[in-house]
Amino acid sequence: MSLLKALIVEDEAPARMELRFLLEPYQNVIQVVGEAASVVEARALIQAIDYDVVFLDVSMPGESGMTLGMELKASRPGLKIVFISAYEEHAIHAFAVHAVDYLLKPVSPARIDETIRRLSHSPSDTPRSSSEGAALEWVPCDQNGHTVPIPVDDIVYIVAEQDTIFVATRDNRYPTRFTLGELESRLPEGFVRTHRSFIAQMRYVREIMPYFNGTYLLKMKDKGATEVLVSRSNVRRIKEVFHLN
Repeated sequence: MSLLKALIVEDEAPARMELRFLLEPYQNVIQVVGEAASVVEARALIQAIDYDVVFLDVSMPGESGMTLGMELKASRPGLKIVFISAYEEHAIHAFAVHAVDYLLKPVSPARIDETIRRLSHSPSDTPRSSSEGAALEWVPCDQNGHTVPIPVDDIVYIVAEQDTIFVATRDNRYPTRFTLGELESRLPEGFVRTHRSFIAQMRYVREIMPYFNGTYLLKMKDKGATEVLVSRSNVRRIKEVFHLN
């Protein structure tokens, strides 16, 4: 794999230095070849150099990094974007831009390691369709007017009820703005679309029960022992996952 040429866009010099320091152990994968302190500077550099990835701070004086990210999504669909912010609430907008990752300040070495892994496995030469994007690490949900990122590993099931999609953990349910189709395409292995209204994480299945007319129910490991419906067309997939006859 050839070196990824990176641009850091961050208005604070200490933050740029810190990110360079965090990226130094990965010089065999990524090379920082440019820095910009504003969106205006970043535009000029992006026009002059064919970057592979941009580390983009969301909040900057003047135009925001999110504005530039949306612009780059339209004009440079193969360019990888990693957003950086001190605030969780911008995460849902980052997903809309199909960012490879969203880093919360202060950024840890372990978190940078995960970002490098994603960059190494994310194709840059094929534009994504509107239904595709980077694999999700968490799903942004709503709670009392705030954005709550729910780790993918904590999701037991996802359900569509009327016009709302709910993400369920062991203890709570949270509404999200994602559609079931978007989540199905971006959740990692282990999640199965069992029904037009359900996605379930297989490691949280407690019991598999025949239902009626060839359908099944999955009793989940949440506090309510929720029963997730499996349509007839998806029964075979469930049987394959659990090696049932």
